[in-house]
Amino acid sequence: MKYILVLSDTHGNYEILQDVLDSNMLVDVIIHLGDNYEDLDQCVYNRRGRKVYRVPGIFHPKYRDGSLPHHQEIALEGRRLIIAHTFDDIIGSGDVILYGHTHNWEISNSIKGICFNPGHLRELVDKKRSATYGIMEVCDSGITLRILNLQHKVIAEAYI
Repeated sequence: MKYILVLSDTHGNYEILQDVLDSNMLVDVIIHLGDNYEDLDQCVYNRRGRKVYRVPGIFHPKYRDGSLPHHQEIALEGRRLIIAHTFDDIIGSGDVILYGHTHNWEISNSIKGICFNPGHLRELVDKKRSATYGIMEVCDSGITLRILNLQHKVIAEAYI
């Protein structure tokens, strides 16, 4: 079983990011879905021993010049995850499609797979949307997707 912390759109807000990392020390994997994924570099202590995957946001210079891939495929516990900053950058299909960009959390179905957007950690409220992040629990029997608020309470949950 793997526990995965899913973050997006941190936009340099190290205080909120640090709190989320501190509150989720037992995760095995951290995924950052862009817009300031380098923010994780300021939190090296909390990343130790965890595998980190990340993709650039649309304003990242290496996204714009194409020198960093816009999406990645990840295999975890026999499941196929595809990560990108925007849904439009998703190529192919997978068990779970993870993306950010909209600053609005989402768990939904699509032809490409189950969509999971953790929301944003930019501010307490941004674009009239409260800050949120995601936790995935991946095991042989299925995947649990959770959206949490900054009080680390589950506000939405789905099992696939």
